[in-house]
Amino acid sequence: MFFRRFLSPRFHRFLPPLIGCAVLAWALSAFSLAPASAALRGRIRGTARDMTRKPVAGLLVRLISSGSGLIHVTNTDDRGIYSFEDVESGTYAVEVSGSGYQHQIKKEINVRPPFRNIVDFSLPPGPMGEEEAASPVVYTPAAGEAVLKDVTGTFTDKGKRPIPDVELRLANPATGAAFRAQSDREGRVLMTQVPSGIYRAVVVSPGYVTVELKEVEVSRTTGLSLNLSLVEYPLRFEGRIEDLIPEETPVPAGPRSPGA
Repeated sequence: MFFRRFLSPRFHRFLPPLIGCAVLAWALSAFSLAPASAALRGRIRGTARDMTRKPVAGLLVRLISSGSGLIHVTNTDDRGIYSFEDVESGTYAVEVSGSGYQHQIKKEINVRPPFRNIVDFSLPPGPMGEEEAASPVVYTPAAGEAVLKDVTGTFTDKGKRPIPDVELRLANPATGAAFRAQSDREGRVLMTQVPSGIYRAVVVSPGYVTVELKEVEVSRTTGLSLNLSLVEYPLRFEGRIEDLIPEETPVPAGPRSPGA
């Protein structure tokens, strides 16, 4: 009896609404069961200026997770701006340092996605060069323990486009260990089996300002993640570009030789 009703034209009118309700119910249940990893991420952005409100480029900026100890590193661009994208919810500290400016750190920054945190710095003058105060992030390895971790990095220009063939050099002044790697077409670099410790990092790429990070830590638990926005060298011409092209001097035509 049921199959006769199912095959009847009268029952067919109710099939599309029933199918639509079933699909909607399935979609809602799938959405409710979505994994937590699909949650939104937060962002931290800020500007570093000196006491005259002038932006400061090339400063080292560290993002330190209070929970896991994970460290991300970037630098301020030519407008003094830095940013950390795709930040998980939690509590962080942002640390800014650079030669000639006071070392500063701001703690208890609560990231609550999808909101963006603005953390600006106003930097008084500080020590120059090697006299700069040491970072508070200090690693003390256990005696006789060798912990090998990965070092990853992403290099982009100010338009967030990846930069290939960026050379990353790491050197440990205490042990003399040195490592070198180049970024791929996506601007990503990977170093494996790097011993934990404090390193000096140098980032070199043709056409971009060399970045020197005097003190970065390869953590014994999380390794090191570098995310740098490189600054292009400015092109400077004295006068107009047209003035760089040699001026053509007309040559007067001489007497024509016979038979020419």
